[in-house]
Formats: sequence, C-alpha cells, structure tokens
Amino acid sequence: MASERRWIRAARAVVAGLIFFVAAQRRAQAQTPPREPLVFVADPKMGVETSVRSIDSLGRLASRYEDVFPTVHIEERGFPGKLLRFVGRAAQLAFIDEPLAEVTTTLAHEAGGHGARARELGFRPTFLFYLPGVYRLIFAPGDEASASAFTRYRTAGMVEGEKEVIGTLGGVEANYVHAWWINARVVRGEGWTNKSDLLLYTVAKLMYADSFLTVRGRGDVERSNDVASYIGSLQDFSNGWRSRDRDQIARRLRIGYIWNLADPMLLNAVYGSIVSVLARGEPGRKAPLPRWRGNTLLVSPRFALTPFGAEHALDLFAGDANGRLVDVYARVGSSGLASYYGAGARILGLPLTNRFALGMELDVWRQPELLLDEHAVFDRPSRVGVNAGVYGDVRLGDVLSITGKLAGKTSGYLMGQPVGAGPHGYLGVSLAWR
Repeated sequence: MASERRWIRAARAVVAGLIFFVAAQRRAQAQTPPREPLVFVADPKMGVETSVRSIDSLGRLASRYEDVFPTVHIEERGFPGKLLRFVGRAAQLAFIDEPLAEVTTTLAHEAGGHGARARELGFRPTFLFYLPGVYRLIFAPGDEASASAFTRYRTAGMVEGEKEVIGTLGGVEANYVHAWWINARVVRGEGWTNKSDLLLYTVAKLMYADSFLTVRGRGDVERSNDVASYIGSLQDFSNGWRSRDRDQIARRLRIGYIWNLADPMLLNAVYGSIVSVLARGEPGRKAPLPRWRGNTLLVSPRFALTPFGAEHALDLFAGDANGRLVDVYARVGSSGLASYYGAGARILGLPLTNRFALGMELDVWRQPELLLDEHAVFDRPSRVGVNAGVYGDVRLGDVLSITGKLAGKTSGYLMGQPVGAGPHGYLGVSLAWR
C-alpha cells in the first residue's frame, strides 16, 4: 500500500512537470486556423441541440489554454531539439488535449444526450462522471469501471417502450449532432480544422465504436452498455423475443455501423491529430476539400440511431468563410424492422443587413408512429412529419451577438430535436473571440 501511494505521488509529480513543460513551449509557426464564434444558448429543458452547442463551446473555450500561458522558444535544430519538441507535443496531447476532448464529448453524451432526452420526457437525470482515461490510470489505478460516466433517471414509474429507447440512444445521438456542427465549422472555415476539433470529431464519431463492431447478440444481453440496451429495445419494438432475432438485429447494426466509419472527415481528423499536430507540431489541418464558385464543398456520410433502428444519411455541405452554409441531406432506415426515411435542408448565415443574419431549416419524413405512453404495439401506421424553423443572429458589436432559433414540428423522431409536436428553439449569445 505504501509503495502504491509513493508511485501515485511520483506520477502526479511527473504529470505536473509535463504540463508545465508543455505550457512553456512556443506553438508551431504555421497558419492559424480560423476560429468560429462561441455559442452559449438555453431553452426551458436544455434539449439535445441546445446542450450540445453550449457544451461544444465550453470545450473550445477550455482548449484555448495556450493563449494565456507564457511561451519560450525551444530550438528544434538537430535531433535532440526535435526529439524534445516531439516529447512535449506527445505529453500535451496525452495529458491536456485528449482529456479535454474526452471530457467535452462525455459531457455532451451524458448531459446533452441522455440527460436532455430524460428532461424532455419528464424524468430527473443524475450523472456520475469519472476521471478521463489517462488520469484514471494514474490517480485511480484500481478503478474497474468500464465507462467514463453514467446517467440515471429519477422517476416514480418504469421507463419502457419508446421512452426507454429514446433515452438509451440519446447519448450517441448527441455525439453525432456534435459531429455535424464540427463539419459545419470545417466547411465555413474552407477546410481548416483546428487541433481541438480534430480530437473532438474523432472522439465523437468513434464513441462506442468497439461495441458497435463487436456486439454479437446472445452474449450481450446482460451487458451494461448503451448499444446492448438499444438492441434490447429494438427487440421489444419488433417483438423479436427469440435469441436469433437479437442476433439478426445485432448483425444488421454491426454491418450498418461501417457507414459511420466511411467518413472522409473522420480520416482527416485521425490523420490530422497524428501527423499534423503530433508529428509536425501544427495547430491544425486544412482538409483538401473541393471548391466551386467560391464555396467549399463536403459530402459527408451520417449514421444515426432511431427508435426504429439504425439510419443512414448523406449530407452535402456548401459554405464560405463569411459564415454562409447550406446543407442538403437524405436519410433512410436500414434496420429491416420498419420503413422510415426523410430529407431536409439547413441554411445558416444569410446576411440581411450588416448586423443581422438569418437561417432556415426544413425536415420532412415518413416513419412509424411514436407511441410514448404505450407498450408492445407492433402494428403501427406510418406518419408523415415535418419540422421547420428559422435562425437569427443579431450582432451588437465586434464580439457580442444575440443568437437564437425558433421552430415548430409535428410528432416524430428527428435527430437532435424534440420528439413531441409543438414549438421549440433556443436563445443565447455568440462571442466572436478571435
């Protein structure tokens, strides 16, 4: 026990020294990626999109720690200097940047995903967070927890049916909403992705990747895992009570998840984190995206979970450095359990005056009817649904803007949006702190 305490104290000292060493380095002299405004918004129940946008901005704000630390120059001539710089970058990535990305995406997953859906459905969520992975190894080496955080619901009754599956998929849903907004930043930044977004995108897209790719069905019935629980919910939805039904659902989900990995921006994020940031010491990477008439283009495969099974989408982004963005998408269900599909468009940053910019969104879909208060209903009619809204941004000065969204939708599942019918949106501020 005494030797273990000495080892932990020594590890803490090493971590403190590495952080101090990293903070004292001069950042690589390369083109600095553009910085989009920080957005902090709120709504009465802090829904998925609202929470994700605010948590994302908190994470990006924390990632600017390099702006406030004094810097000194470490000469990189010769092998010793290059090795010293590489060791410093590796320490910075392992002990500062990756934990920040992990905390941000975990907070989005739990509070902005599971928590947001729980608040919307009338439950009271509570959260339990653990140290990020590298610090858990150092400060709590005996911790055998398999997850970085947990969300629990305080409710008087059972959580079942559609409410259960919407709460279960909420965490992964929030991570994919987060990835969408990072893609929007990349397109408006003409392909530039800073170090923070490279890591955030990688972690957000790969959340539960091991579970999606290895889930087998029978052996995962009792596993405490969002993916395994989600498969169980799909069994209930489809009356698939046999073991082979679970195996078939798991197999389709596993194969369908490959679409999430066939993402050029995920490859760009992994390559940029390893080569551009770690090996070369650059502050980011500019993806080689095509351009057309002054606009940057991006074709992005999107994977999502719904109460009816997995869903595959394809987004076509076009945007410019002035903040204008257009995204047109189509999506289709791939679970084999039901028929569901949809399409939509989102336009952001259209300038009406020097101080006012407008945006719009429109989504239409056809999917099985959502029955939040009923259970074991297997023969459901399909319903057509629509969501429409406007975004507004009023600039009050060089830094501060008032930003918000007002929309309305019919009942139905749409990634990142409330499931019920009625008005929704958010209001807050945007800070253009460069």
